[in-house]
Amino acid sequence: MKMVEFLRRGKLPSLLVCGILLLTIPAFALNISVKSTTTASQVFVGDRFDYEITVTAPESARVDLPSFVGNLGNFEVKDMQHEEVPVEGLKGQKKFIWKATLNTFVAGDFLIAPQEVRAVLKADTAETKTDPVAVKVVTRTDGSEEDILDAEEPLNDPRLPKWLSILLIVLAAIILIALGWILHKKFRKEKEVPQLPPYEEAVLALKDLQNKQLLAAGNQAEFYTALSFIVRRYVERRFLGEHPTEGILDATLSQLKSRVSQMPNLEEAYKQSLVELEKETYPVKFAKMKIGDDRGLFWMDWASRLVEDTKPSPEEKKENANGSR
Repeated sequence: MKMVEFLRRGKLPSLLVCGILLLTIPAFALNISVKSTTTASQVFVGDRFDYEITVTAPESARVDLPSFVGNLGNFEVKDMQHEEVPVEGLKGQKKFIWKATLNTFVAGDFLIAPQEVRAVLKADTAETKTDPVAVKVVTRTDGSEEDILDAEEPLNDPRLPKWLSILLIVLAAIILIALGWILHKKFRKEKEVPQLPPYEEAVLALKDLQNKQLLAAGNQAEFYTALSFIVRRYVERRFLGEHPTEGILDATLSQLKSRVSQMPNLEEAYKQSLVELEKETYPVKFAKMKIGDDRGLFWMDWASRLVEDTKPSPEEKKENANGSR
């Protein structure tokens, strides 16, 4: 009877509309807009230009670009700036701006790939991508220059003064003697200082890094550079040996993913976390960006757990000691 009464009075459609609006409001709770531009669509090889990404989102949201630096193809990042400014006329909205100075020494028609944008506001998360941006890189030559092979060769004068020949021989001998002496001292010093096992070396290095208080001093770039070196050196020595054919100490991010995945004795969770450490801290080390200090404490604790969880057992230490003899 009540339903019939609602239908007669025209109230049921109104209730349905209100219900639909209530269900759709959360879907629009976090709305963002993204814009990507460059200062030039055509540049010369080696020239620098700016690539800018602007994200408009609620001012209390946390906005980041998870794969920005590692997704630029042939372009190298020479400088990175990040700022957040309020939007005029839109209360509660803010612009999150990333400006990267890029260049490349490869000519051709390139497309800066779409960059992933992630915004988080309380329990809501919004993800989108920027539009691709085309950039043409050209050389400075127009093809009219003469070939260097067309230039005349200089005249060769084989007559060298005798005193000059003697002087050059004496100088070469002095340089060789000095170089031999320096190398002798270097190798002798390395032999005199015993190298600690990977576990003991990593524990001391992490303790020394913590004592430097780099995060408290605001020096995130030096902190993450040192932490990355300690972790990479430990994993390489612990799981690949002292002189591996393909180490990870100087590996790029793509090489690191490939080589770490082939370590059978390292847990998969630590493999993924090691790659994630490099991805998250790359902009801090090389593009002067900043991340929260809590991330530094997190990665420091993670590195300590990695070293402790993978330290050699007493039986393994005994086998290594017997093998070294």
